[in-house]
Amino acid sequence: MTPSITPTSSVTKRMASAYATLALIPAIASAQWRHLEEMPQVQREGSTVTFSNGKEHVAISVLSPEVVRVRFSPTAFGRDHSDAVVNRALGSQTFGFETEATGSVITTSALRVEVQANPFRLTIKDAEGRVIQADDPGRGMAHDGQAVRAWTTLADTDNLYGFGEKNGAFNKRGWALGGYHYVMWNSDTYGYDSSTDPLYVSVPFYLVLREGRGHGVFLDNTHRSTFDIGRERRSLLSFGADGGELDYYVIAGPHPRDVVQRYTQLTGRAPLPPRWALGYHQSRWSYFPENRVRRLADTFRQEKVPADTLWLDIDYQDEFKPFTWSAERFPDPAKLVSDLREQGFRVVTILDAHPTKEPGYRIFDEGVAGDHFVKNPDGTLFEGPVWPINAPNKPGNSVFPDFTRAATRAWWGQQHKMFTDIGIAGIWNDMNEPSVWNRPASSMALDARHDHEGQPTDHAEVHNIYGMQLTRSTYEGLRALKPEERPFVLTRATFAGGQRYAWVWTGDNRADWASLQQSLPMLLNFGLSGFPFIGADVGGFSGYPSGELFTRWLQAALFSPFYRGHTEQATPDQEPWSFGPPYTAINKATIELRYRLLPQIYTVVEEASRTGLPPMRPLMLEYPEDSNTHGRGDQFLFGTDLLVAPVLVEGVTEREVYLPKGAWYDFATGKRYEGGTNIKVKVYLDSLPIFVRAGSVIALQPVVQHTGEMAAQPIVFRAYPDAEGRATGTLYDDDGASMAYRDGAFLRQEATLRPSRSGACVALRTLEGQASASPRERRFEGAAGEALKPCP
Repeated sequence: MTPSITPTSSVTKRMASAYATLALIPAIASAQWRHLEEMPQVQREGSTVTFSNGKEHVAISVLSPEVVRVRFSPTAFGRDHSDAVVNRALGSQTFGFETEATGSVITTSALRVEVQANPFRLTIKDAEGRVIQADDPGRGMAHDGQAVRAWTTLADTDNLYGFGEKNGAFNKRGWALGGYHYVMWNSDTYGYDSSTDPLYVSVPFYLVLREGRGHGVFLDNTHRSTFDIGRERRSLLSFGADGGELDYYVIAGPHPRDVVQRYTQLTGRAPLPPRWALGYHQSRWSYFPENRVRRLADTFRQEKVPADTLWLDIDYQDEFKPFTWSAERFPDPAKLVSDLREQGFRVVTILDAHPTKEPGYRIFDEGVAGDHFVKNPDGTLFEGPVWPINAPNKPGNSVFPDFTRAATRAWWGQQHKMFTDIGIAGIWNDMNEPSVWNRPASSMALDARHDHEGQPTDHAEVHNIYGMQLTRSTYEGLRALKPEERPFVLTRATFAGGQRYAWVWTGDNRADWASLQQSLPMLLNFGLSGFPFIGADVGGFSGYPSGELFTRWLQAALFSPFYRGHTEQATPDQEPWSFGPPYTAINKATIELRYRLLPQIYTVVEEASRTGLPPMRPLMLEYPEDSNTHGRGDQFLFGTDLLVAPVLVEGVTEREVYLPKGAWYDFATGKRYEGGTNIKVKVYLDSLPIFVRAGSVIALQPVVQHTGEMAAQPIVFRAYPDAEGRATGTLYDDDGASMAYRDGAFLRQEATLRPSRSGACVALRTLEGQASASPRERRFEGAAGEALKPCP
């Protein structure tokens, strides 16, 4: 949410000057690059080989047979610290090494790193000699005394994905190989469109698919960074940052699934969420006062539209101050939360980390006493305008906790006790790019000072991790306060590795068809970038959708892990029933389908938390050898067995769908199709084309009004036979709320359809866990819904 004020304080002027200086850097630096030449000093120590010319240094480390790290510094190496990487012990670090005057070679069982001595250039190949990544012969790695950059070769056959939260085509080679140029700098971009860059999240990781084989590159640098994908020159891919070291990882596949799994092994995986988080969420800016929230809850239950979570935006607070309640609007929040829980609802509250600079306000006073706030270079508190500047009675600037300091994270995390004590189920971190209403920077001054885990630095270095470190504080605080419960945190801003702490939504999108269409490739690339639990505001935040647009968006988002309707201040109601007939009945049926599919959704979500593979998968992730999948960003797989092709164009009556190799069943009709081709399907307002892979078994349940009702309902295994009449699927189940699954309190089962003379039957087999963790009744049915018997 972004207001329309333009402050003119001295702080604003200082920040504007700092950012104006930053804007000049690329133009100045472009003529001053110093490209690496000879690096004659070579030393091997442990899993690392270091090359140097006495001033510049390059270290190449083996993390596993498939992963190498390249670290370049124009000066002596600094502290080896990463906010993103949590695990560098990815496998055997044994390697062969040979060196001579013309160069060196590092070999593992999967990779061969060839180092040309003069000029210093790297070529990384697989074990069969295929080039994975190669420095451009004329440029290689370079610096200008501050900025660092690498130029690598780019083939016409290369397809690129990832980069986190980015607009544009799904395949980042662009139209006619025109490429893209992306900036990593977390930015508050209210009402963004398809041309806006950067956005709220920075993930400097990309995945290359070349002739069916994949590899990835992760640039571990938190400064403002940029990636040029064939934009400057069609045959070049370059990346670099405005400061710090050029510290990057090359991750071999060969399957793109291998790349994603190794990348998330490096940067961490998202923890298993509570099951209620996979239900439907209803939000707006804002539901208040209390009686409006109660009416909303009552309407969901009266209309029998399933929902699990109601969200409170900033107007529940007193004067927009974090860790407060408005006594006028919410006189008894504990009773409200308790009553809603009786109706099957959880409540999530927003929590923006910009306390008012107000002596006498507890959070401000404690923060000053504990030295918890970001400072200016002269030691005074950094302050700036955010929501509290609009407070009706006590407007004022905000101060900002330094979340790069462990003591501050612990202090802030413990403040959530006032919420957990009354049963608030989750926390929503917004405005954490950080957004500060100083134009044109819209963030902190680049010279503001941060602790950065005991090695003080400026905001230019930590800007991109500020939001992630806030979510870390929130997540760790909730874990400490409720150690037996799974935390739920949602964030707008984060960095690579932030999946360890929070779900992400794509910010203040627009209520238009273009934004709906853009949401799919954005979410798919987000998933490839290590963030499995994501979603976009259904219906769009900025503006107001038509009934058709809201209905189509609700359908398109049915398989997004985060499934929330949300809209901005002063728009008309945007609930599932707000658009009248025929939309109300269709929207209800769409949400009911989400709840019918929750056993399958939960199974795929658990796989994501365990393996790092996203629930929403682009077709190329599972079918990389099929060139027809490489640019498909308007349909996706959910797990491996469901193919979803939402209707994204206004008023259409037909939808083209590409079905990969194999056979597929229409989920709605049971009709079977042969894959490896495009088909056209008729679509109506209530249509969401879903296809099930032949040979799979998926898990369903009857409709429930919220996830708390699931335990009393059977799990229904529906089998879709292959050509031999066989099918297999997996179910994961646990209590859906506690951390007991980490101690073995879960059940993983395999359901197998077997043909027989007396008719097909389904066999269940326990793969892992305890039957007591999932006592629900099991039933079995065929692709058309016909009952099947269990195998004897």
